[in-house]
Amino acid sequence: MFAGICYHWGTVADPAGVEIADESSGRNRSLSWPGKEIPSLYGIRGVAALAVVLSHIGVSASNGPYAVICFFVLSGFLITHLLLSERDKTGDVSLRRFYLRRTLRILPAFYCYAAVYVILRLIDKYPVDWLFVLGRVTYTANFTPLLPLFSGPRIPTMGHTWSLAIEEQFYLLWPFIFAAFALKRGKLMKGLIVAIVAVWTYRWVVLSLNLNDNYILYAFETRADALAVGCLVAIANHENRIPRWLIDWKWVGGVALAIICFCSAINLNQPRYAWAIIPLACAVLIIRSIAHSQSRWYSWLEFRPMRALGIISYSLYLYHPFVIHLPPAIRTVPVEVAFAILLATGSYVIVERPFLALKDRFSPVPVRPHTSPQSGCLAEHVAADGPVPPVPVPNT
Repeated sequence: MFAGICYHWGTVADPAGVEIADESSGRNRSLSWPGKEIPSLYGIRGVAALAVVLSHIGVSASNGPYAVICFFVLSGFLITHLLLSERDKTGDVSLRRFYLRRTLRILPAFYCYAAVYVILRLIDKYPVDWLFVLGRVTYTANFTPLLPLFSGPRIPTMGHTWSLAIEEQFYLLWPFIFAAFALKRGKLMKGLIVAIVAVWTYRWVVLSLNLNDNYILYAFETRADALAVGCLVAIANHENRIPRWLIDWKWVGGVALAIICFCSAINLNQPRYAWAIIPLACAVLIIRSIAHSQSRWYSWLEFRPMRALGIISYSLYLYHPFVIHLPPAIRTVPVEVAFAILLATGSYVIVERPFLALKDRFSPVPVRPHTSPQSGCLAEHVAADGPVPPVPVPNT
């Protein structure tokens, strides 16, 4: 994928000074779809969320760590697509509106979940590790395990929220970088490729120094490559830089899936290898699932049950650890999955949906007609909103 995106960097400038790809060679394409909603992404979210749930209740074959990586790639893709779409619509990116939308999308459900956790601990007369909770509610959970003050055991019901901290740190950083290079997207793509390779190299260095395992597992700078891969795919799509063979060659998706299954089968979860391979394979499957959403291989991602899982995936990720509190006599995989879905549905209906309605008030408002010459059909559509991790739902 890198080879295809990196190849042929020739650019020209439109009257606004935006770099666009030279399409004369026909080597590259972009994705397009009818309507506002990106096809298949709800289903992919649903699959990833279900994989995390199954992994945490003991079904190791579902490989939750890979699902988290997939969430990261999705988040990078969706957030960047939303930023690109806003720029196409309005000619600018409003950071104020972006952070208002993010706040309404993420914080209400998360803080409601954190409050439920604390209240249940108090009702059951269990001690509350307030320093642990503080790390979670300030979205620093991926760094607090590195500090001696926070070195106590992880609490299963909240331990998974480290990935949400990485997502929030991405939201704080990426929009500013994007806004600074919005008119120089060719350079932005090159910078993302450099950043991805730099993270790979940095992980190898950290591993060779035998530093704290928690640092490698949870630090933003050791996990940011998956987010950057998603950002790169979104910009490459917008600039018609998706290599044609990724879309046209039928066997590409099968190879990507086979790589993921093989790595999972041999338990290749080490940061040195899997964390570099899996984001690229996930990116290929995302491209293929969007491009061929009506084919028999990917249309199942649009089935209603899969879409429903995708819609509640953020709450499902938040609340699924509560299944450990079910009576042992009824703790079977089907019961635990059903209970997690029930909790997630309640959270979505009661908490998420009202705030999502408020979030829509801060959607980008077009100030001038604008059809981006570099984005083909893509820039005319707004992504299905939705975070990572895992994140979150297409209602970014």
